[in-house]
Formats: sequence, C-alpha cells, structure tokens
Amino acid sequence: MCHGKSPISSLPTFFDGYEKRVWAEGAGAQARAQRHAGHPIRRARSHRTQRGSRSIRARKPTRASTTAARRIATPKQPPPTLSSTMTTAANGNGHAHAAPDAGAADPAPKKPWRDNKEDPNSLRAIIRTNFPTSIDDAFPFLKVARTMTRDDLKNDLAAGLTVAVMVIPQGMAYAALASLRPEIGLYSCILPILTYALVGSSKQLAVGPVAMVALLTTAGLSPIVDPNEDPDRYQQLASTLAFMVGVLQAGMGLLRLEFIARFLPHPVLSGFTSAAAIVIGSSQIKDVFKIKIGRSERLQEIMDDFVHNVHDTHGLTFAVAATSIVFLLGARHVKRRFKAIKMLPEALVLVVFYILVSKYADFDDKGVKVIGKVPAGFPSPRGILTSELGQLVGPALTISIVGFLESFAVAKTIAEKEQYPISARRELIGLGAANLAGCFFKCMPVTGGVSRSAGNYQAGAKTVFAGAITAVALTLTVLFLTPLFADLPRPILSAIIIVAVSTLVDLQEFTHLWATDKRDFLLVSCAFLCTLLWGLLQGILVSAALAVVLLVQRTANPHSAVLVKVRDDPPVFRNRERFPDGVPIPNVLIYRQDAPLFYANADSFQESILTLAGDGDGDARVVIIHGGAMPLVDSTGAATLTRIRRRLSERGVRVVLCEFNGPVRDALRRAHVAYDADQGSEEGSEEGSEEGSE
Repeated sequence: MCHGKSPISSLPTFFDGYEKRVWAEGAGAQARAQRHAGHPIRRARSHRTQRGSRSIRARKPTRASTTAARRIATPKQPPPTLSSTMTTAANGNGHAHAAPDAGAADPAPKKPWRDNKEDPNSLRAIIRTNFPTSIDDAFPFLKVARTMTRDDLKNDLAAGLTVAVMVIPQGMAYAALASLRPEIGLYSCILPILTYALVGSSKQLAVGPVAMVALLTTAGLSPIVDPNEDPDRYQQLASTLAFMVGVLQAGMGLLRLEFIARFLPHPVLSGFTSAAAIVIGSSQIKDVFKIKIGRSERLQEIMDDFVHNVHDTHGLTFAVAATSIVFLLGARHVKRRFKAIKMLPEALVLVVFYILVSKYADFDDKGVKVIGKVPAGFPSPRGILTSELGQLVGPALTISIVGFLESFAVAKTIAEKEQYPISARRELIGLGAANLAGCFFKCMPVTGGVSRSAGNYQAGAKTVFAGAITAVALTLTVLFLTPLFADLPRPILSAIIIVAVSTLVDLQEFTHLWATDKRDFLLVSCAFLCTLLWGLLQGILVSAALAVVLLVQRTANPHSAVLVKVRDDPPVFRNRERFPDGVPIPNVLIYRQDAPLFYANADSFQESILTLAGDGDGDARVVIIHGGAMPLVDSTGAATLTRIRRRLSERGVRVVLCEFNGPVRDALRRAHVAYDADQGSEEGSEEGSEEGSE
C-alpha cells in the first residue's frame, strides 16, 4: 500500500470545501429530523393519545421507526465518480465520496424493507411475461375490429383484392422455384396469410411464398428426395419443413429468443441475398431456353451445363421468356414515371395475355412447356413425415432466421411510416403460427414478402383485414378459376422470378463497406462467394461462423485509453491519444477499456495495466480503473481485477475502481471484489459522465 504523503495531494484544489459541504448536508438532515420530532403530527405517531382516564405513556421505539429516523438523518450519497475517486486517493483513505450539488433537493427516503412487488422469477411472473394474459393479447385483430372505421374497411377491401391479383402469378412462380406444383403456391397464400392476420402485429404485412425461402426449400429437400422421381413425397416433405419452421419461429417468439435471429449481421445477410438472387435467376435458365441443366445451387455447375447445352435452345420458348422479361422490366419503369398506373398488376396482365395466346396458338403442340391441369378445390388435411424431422433441422433453422429477417425488415419499415408499434417477438409468433396452420394443408414454408407487402401498403391497407380479404379472394380462385391456368406457359413463371429477384442484387453494398469497414467488407464478400460457389446453406453457415469469429476477435482486443486531464473546473478527462495536449496526473494512471471485461480479453486487460503501471517518468503509485465504458464483468473479469489489485499492492501501488454502473457493481459485490465506496444507487453512476467519454 502507499505510505507517507499521497502522490496526488498537490492536485489543484477544485475539491476545496468538499468536506464542509458534506458536513453541512449532514447537519441539515439532522436538523430536519429534530423538526420532525417536534412536529405535533410526528409526535402523535410516537406517543399514545389519551383516551378517557388513561394517561399518556411513551411508546417504545420499534426497529422500523429507528431505521426510518436513521435514514432521514443520514444523507444519501451517490457512487464514486472519477473526480471523487481522485479526491479519495489524494486523502489516502479507503472510502470515496461525491460532493452533492449545491442547492440539491432533499434526498428521497429509501423504500421500506417490505416490498409488495411480484418476484420476477416466480411462475406467475414468467407466465405473465411470456404468454398472453387476455384475449386481446392473444389475438390483436380483436382490438383492431373494435376501432376500425368504414373508410378503413373500404381501403382494406381494395388493398386485399390488389394483393390477391399480385399473389396469383407470384405464388405459382415461387412454387415452381421450390420444385413444387403451381397450385401449392396458391394454397400457401390462403391459410398462412389468414392465420397471420389473427396473431401478427403488422397491419400491412402480406405473408406467402417468397423467392429466397423457395430456393432454400429446394436446396434443403433435394438431397433427401428427388422431386422428379417422387413428387408426392417431395411435397409432403415440404409441408414437414413448414412444420419445423413454424415450431422454431413460434418457439423463439414464446421464449423471447428473437435476439438469435438478429445475431446474423447485416453484411452477411446482404452478401447472402445478392448471391442467392443470382443463383435463383440462373436456375431458371433451363425453362427460359428449354435446355437440360442438372439440378444444382452452385453457379459454376449451372453455367457449365448451360455452355454445353445452349445449342439445344428452343426458339419459341426463348422468345416467350424474353418478351415477358422485357415487358415486366418496361412496365416497372413506366409505373415509376406515371403514378396513374402505379398499381397496375403487370404480372397478372402478362399471365392472362399468354394464357389466351397459348390456348389459341397451341403452344403445347409447338414445344412450349405449359403448366398443365391444375386441380380445383382446397386440399384436404394431411399429416407430416415425422421420420424425416431430424434431417430438416438445418434447413428449417436457416429458413426460420432468414425468413424472419426479411419479413421483419419490411414490416418495421412500414410500421415506422405509419407510426404504430411492432414487436419482433409477436412477428416470430405470427410467422410461426402461419407456417403451422398451413403445413397440414400442402403448404410450403412462407414468410412476409417485400413486393406484396409494399403493394399492400401502397394500395391503402389500414388493418390486418386486408390480409383476410386476400385469403378469401384466393380461396375463390382455387375453387373456381384454377382450370384456366392449364395453358399458362412455364417460361412466363421463369420470367416473373428473374425480374422479381433482380432487385435483390445490391453490389453498391460492397463499395460502401470497403470504404467504411474492412471487416464488414470481408463478411459480405465471404457470404457472397461462399453462397455463389458452394451452396446456400453452406454459404450462410460459413459466413455466420466467420461473423462470430470476428466478433470475438473484436472483443478480445478492444479499444482502450489512458485518460489525461483536459480541463480543471469542472474536471474533464479524455483519451491522451486524441488529446495530446492533455495534462497527465503525476504518478497516477487512469485506464479505461471500451468493452466488457470477460474471459476473452481478461488476460490482455491485466497485461496492459501491469505494463502501463511501470511506464512513464516514474512508477505509478495509484491506478484508477475507469469502468464507464465497461457494461459487463464476468467471473473471469472479476478474478482478474482481484489479481491486478493483489499484484500491484505488492509493489506499493493502490488500485481504485470508479464509474462502474449499477449492475456491474452488483456483480463485483457478488464476486467479493472490493469496490471503493460500495454504496449509492445506480442512478448516481451517471454523474461525472463527462469524464473520459472519448
């Protein structure tokens, strides 16, 4: 320990009058306690009143009254700031006090020792927190139904019919992308969207098949069952996958594990999405050119088959696909310029036009592949393949996370524009319920679609009833209109898919990340290349693992700073690297780490402090560890603080902890780490926040 005169006793005395203020505060509290004792109401509480012929006798003080009087007489003190810690070090005592502000209000009395709050760890509190406690909580649409107006119903009717028109061609196209029959895409837009409308939190989200989930579906199922050899088993396996996705999403929502889905960083998702869009587009080459291409999700294999078989291109098929792509891209451009046709369903117009052309030009006889007979009516309930559940865990987890992130992004964007709250937990539960409801009726995995949701919002949807209207319109389509789709050419569906995924390729993100953060550029490049050349599931798993490695590497080697004084009154301390003109305190080291102190960086933290404590003109006699930027200290970090204090005390150096927040102080107390003024409330930890903020 430090002996003799304190090495910082010669600091500028901006602490002058500190003890006087503390004693004045204490004296004021004692005077107030005496006035309370002389007050007639207060006196009546401590004596018995005379009743009849009884004499007044004094009541024996109880433990509660004694404790309350002591609390009134003792001023409340906040935890130590950097200034008060340095005052303590200068005086050489073992307690740090912070001077109260002049003119501060009287300290509020502490809460009584008996508290009626419910234990957060009790079964009742857990159920109340994690499960709905009322009908409105379980089904938010009931509250919407009581508040919606006639104008809202009109807007929802128009928006619901608009989305139904968009969904018909998209649903069939995305079902074909998942190697399923076109009617499966229509089935997947009825029960899931209706179920989400009952329990979801977004008013405009349109749930159904999307390109990314469709490609992940075929990537996960093709290694198990070949859709060309056993299409019925493949379809049942797709419904089983929807069941697994629903269980995972609903489970994460009920257990408040939505942070797991958010753990996938944006660069990984951006690179994966861009690569997957290219793979999706290239996978449609076989139907655009009508050539033989092996089933693969690797770009180099698809391109190799294309080069070897491009000479077998069917001219009429290519002409139909090319004109369809040109029409869809042109319609998109025209709709941006002319607001009057903004809601034009160009995909449905294209489908109707080519159905008529195909029917009267006999495309089927001329070699253009058509969809064929589509069964009318709604499918009957069907069970899942429980024997295959183990093989579907990986694809189901990937679809659960990627689907939720895509859906929540568009739902949050619309909710912010409309200024209503949206819950990530409720979204997970809603998407999980949608998949669970559809899995028994031949539905594929679904999530919220970007284009459909944007169209629903632009069409004026105000409540979740727009989704219900979409479901009703699609039900009527499935019951009465499906025979009309028999002559629809398959190249039309491929053209719809190619144009839809073209907007997902975002190459500008690469240049942006290269200029801002090289580590994030590494992530987006890894996700892009691995997905493009190795496969969808492998690409996202490898890039997610790399993201975890980089995160651990960042926290294991965090930014740290040695603080110097840049201003005297009030005292302000800053990073000496950013403020080279700052004045260091002689024989005092003030060290701050801008990251949690845990097992990954505890050794480097100890090594840095022990090294810095011996640097400079003379060895440090006081080491102040500033915890203002340290939100977490685990058991390894607490043991490291104890070890640092012991090692430096052997060299006659005193270690002082300051500016740690309330939860960290509690953790240190549980770990038996001495804190320099183990008192005060968490609110007081914000005092002196100006010190060492850079």
